[in-house]
Amino acid sequence: MAKIYPQKPPQLVLDDPKRNAELKVFQSLKSLPDPYVIFYSSHWQKHNVYDGVQEGEADFIIAHPEMGFIVLEVKGGAIYYKADSDQWYSQDRNGENHPIKNPVEQARKSHYLLVDELSKLPGWPERKINFWHAVCFPDSLKRPGQVFSLDLPNEQLVDLNDLADINKSVGDLFQYCFGAKMPDNAPGTKLVGLAESLLANSFELKTPLGVDLERDDQKLVELTERQFQALTLLGKRKRVAIAGCAGSGKTMLAVKKVQQFCQLGLTVLLVCYNSALAEYLETRLYDATVANFHSLCQQAASQLGRKVTQETDQKKLFEDVYPQVLMEFAETTGRVYDAIVVDEGQDFHENYWIALESLLKTDGYLFIFYDDNQNLFHGQTNFGGLISEEPFSLNQNCRNTKRIHNTVMKFHNDPSGIVSYAPEGTNPEWIIYSDQADMHKALQKKLHQLVNEEDVSAQDIVILTPKGKNRTSLTPGLKLGNFVLTERSTSQPTQIMTTTIQRFKGLERKVIIMTELDQSVRFDLEMLMYVGCSRARTHLIVLHDAALSFGAL
Repeated sequence: MAKIYPQKPPQLVLDDPKRNAELKVFQSLKSLPDPYVIFYSSHWQKHNVYDGVQEGEADFIIAHPEMGFIVLEVKGGAIYYKADSDQWYSQDRNGENHPIKNPVEQARKSHYLLVDELSKLPGWPERKINFWHAVCFPDSLKRPGQVFSLDLPNEQLVDLNDLADINKSVGDLFQYCFGAKMPDNAPGTKLVGLAESLLANSFELKTPLGVDLERDDQKLVELTERQFQALTLLGKRKRVAIAGCAGSGKTMLAVKKVQQFCQLGLTVLLVCYNSALAEYLETRLYDATVANFHSLCQQAASQLGRKVTQETDQKKLFEDVYPQVLMEFAETTGRVYDAIVVDEGQDFHENYWIALESLLKTDGYLFIFYDDNQNLFHGQTNFGGLISEEPFSLNQNCRNTKRIHNTVMKFHNDPSGIVSYAPEGTNPEWIIYSDQADMHKALQKKLHQLVNEEDVSAQDIVILTPKGKNRTSLTPGLKLGNFVLTERSTSQPTQIMTTTIQRFKGLERKVIIMTELDQSVRFDLEMLMYVGCSRARTHLIVLHDAALSFGAL
């Protein structure tokens, strides 16, 4: 059976009674044997500087590697031509006449345009190739020896009877058009294949991932704006703990609350555990003091003239010495802040709270934002008895797309009641690597795909690892193809930021790539996955060792 494009007529054609003649010819030509190739309804455009764009359609193009090409124009109904007006007509079953275009001229025009376009294809030879045109009147009968016109010999017209034995009729048509020299100018299988690439070319215009991510991200921004309304529910409460899952907008709400306090003319301290987060928050707030807890203590020590960084026991330094220094500083300066806002409060040691409270005026505001599921450093969150009321809960994820949210919730110890109204987004990608070299290769390939093929900006990508400087292979300066890793956010198109999951807590990016997940981190894996995955706003990629299994994720 012949190869035919398309394999079946479009539904619009099937539903159109005016196309019945074409459908009749379609079914007939479809029955031709291999190696015939049939192209149905090939639309074309031609452009020149004088006439602009012209368009047309070849009803059928019949191709055979051992014979050639014939363009076949189809006209249904009873056909007649009036020479005095040079007008062709088609008559329907009701005897109504309809003016039609000259079918011979239509076939000829498509014939020469196709020859011209095929000759432009790489590999198309300069030699003559059998190419001609004919017409088909599938509802009409011609009489033997009937004369039509000089440009329409009887032999170039296919009628109702010819369709009954289409294989013989088409063979006779080729023989008439190209004669005894037909084999000399036959196209061969290769040229018929080239014609297929022009006339039946399948293609895809994908929406770059970067465009989808930008659209999803805008919807997430809108959700975050709505989350600000949660602050109004707190009324005039002075001391509040606000619990929220990753992505619930805690950091943005903390910033908003600081801005509200500043607008009231209050002295405000915004403090967090993560130095990278503090650096980011400093760029958002100018009227408040912003610091991570340890830098706050170091500043206090400096003003007191104390050198505390020489402590050899880091645990003692962080948990005991720093809080003591801060309280000593408060004794000399007094309670200086009208309001203290804490972000990522789950990371604070119990000794920190009394130290912070020593800086807060007696009737001051204390707002603590936290998520026990992200507690990477200490046990159960403890506010040192500073908060007496039940925490205010944020149960809506407004940072992550729904598919990322669903992944994050797999690692949450109590996902019940947490909802997402975010856009669906793309599926997270899970990539298994065999060793370090394989992981680097996968990273390089993925970065190239994202930036060079999917139109994702390099500054929207962060690579996260659970391993610190002494253990990670993702050191600043490492080259991955055309990309270079850097430890800080950058606007350079070939630089990709990389840092630890721990240092990136409280921060986010459109695209997060998590890697170096292997057996060495299996004991903290659930929490690391919860924290790391939730940093991704619109797309998540996880590269992990084959020894780790994430089930159906």
